[in-house]
Amino acid sequence: MICQLCEKLEVRRLRIEKGIEIFECKNCLLAFTNNTTSLIRLQQSGKDLYDFNGYKKEERKLRKRFNRLIGIITRYKDSGKVLDVGAGFGLFSSILQSNANFKVDLIEPEQKLQYVNKLKFLLYKTTFEKYKSKEKKYDCILMMDVLEHFSNPIANLEKAKSLLKADGILVVQTPNYKSLMAKICSEWAWWMVEDHKFFFSPKSIKLALEKAGFRETYFTAYEDWEDFKKNLDGNFEEITNNLVRKILKAIFFIFFIPFYFLVRKILWQCNYGGLMFLIVRKRN
Repeated sequence: MICQLCEKLEVRRLRIEKGIEIFECKNCLLAFTNNTTSLIRLQQSGKDLYDFNGYKKEERKLRKRFNRLIGIITRYKDSGKVLDVGAGFGLFSSILQSNANFKVDLIEPEQKLQYVNKLKFLLYKTTFEKYKSKEKKYDCILMMDVLEHFSNPIANLEKAKSLLKADGILVVQTPNYKSLMAKICSEWAWWMVEDHKFFFSPKSIKLALEKAGFRETYFTAYEDWEDFKKNLDGNFEEITNNLVRKILKAIFFIFFIPFYFLVRKILWQCNYGGLMFLIVRKRN
């Protein structure tokens, strides 16, 4: 099997998740599924993964996170035309448009927009692969938690490059399967084979962007503690005795929480955060 990213033959089976094989390239550290009929079946059963009621419960946390990320984006671009690829329910774009002088276009093939009704926007109800720009160029393109869904990430990154103005920026966020969270959580939430085809590491995401013709402007690896804790809770799910489970969880978190917050910034600096957030520009 040849790696789609680096085209090397150094591919091994990394793990099996819900009956689906996940492979890893040992050279560039890109992981990916093999698109089998069983994967298609899982995708059909996973259509309710993005339920708005569940999303609404996370809104407070997400608003805090998005405001922080938008603060970073506006250091590099604070006005112009934005294309939000895979806008989801529209929360990120609604905050972005409310906090800066942006005109936002959204691509969202499936979800009903919930947060942008009072804002001026243009919605394309299609996939990014089918989207046609009609010569329109953007100052900023957002790919927030979408790159892992594509069948051909490099082709879509190259398409994004073609849609950017000369001084435009591409903003990418994707899970980090080499994170501490992924390593110590038996039920890491982003092993989501129902909908994720690729799993990136710091090395592979940077290589993918470089291969598509971009140069790095900003990179960070981070996670919210709430996400980390929820993933850690999964380590105790197989303990059937409620009392034993509660005691073991309490003992674990008594020691883990202070350690985690003591070394968290160091972990992030060493690229062990659960999410990778990048801003890139066209390479001249």
